[in-house]
Amino acid sequence: MGKRSNSGGGSSSEGTTPETCFGILSATQDQIRFADTKAAFMFGINTLMFGFLATTIGGLKESLSQHGATPAAVVTVISLVLFGISASAAVVILITVTMSRFGELAPKSRAYFGHIVRQYGKDYAKYVAEVKEMSEEDWTEELGTQIVEVSHIALAKHKWVWRAGSATVVGFGCWLVCVVSSALMP
Repeated sequence: MGKRSNSGGGSSSEGTTPETCFGILSATQDQIRFADTKAAFMFGINTLMFGFLATTIGGLKESLSQHGATPAAVVTVISLVLFGISASAAVVILITVTMSRFGELAPKSRAYFGHIVRQYGKDYAKYVAEVKEMSEEDWTEELGTQIVEVSHIALAKHKWVWRAGSATVVGFGCWLVCVVSSALMP
């Protein structure tokens, strides 16, 4: 393996190594896991808010039947509907974000499990033989394409998690209004 340059640029006298690419790929895959973790957290928040508001519906029905459409009941209904729309949108986005992508459009790679299974099936010897023949340059090229592909996935996940977070914030505002207005119902 090449020696590190003292220039601070991180370049190697022999160029990029497979080890460097594995490190970058691992860090990029961590970003996917981080986005999925944030999605799970937001999903939990939306679930808690849904659960709390589900108990509000019974009181809302009772208040409407006994007292009619009081201002507090109207605000509760409107905020409940807006919360339902926002939270439902967030949940659909979050479920979609956490669904696996199987690299159908990505360049073929001997470093990606989906392509390995499709190309080699259970022919372990064929895979091992091909991998043994790969040079460091071959590995760097394979891993480099995976880094780019995984980066696209990570960026897309983070963008969609941000959108789901925005919908969750809107839903939280509606949820808060619903909680307060339902407490004011007769």
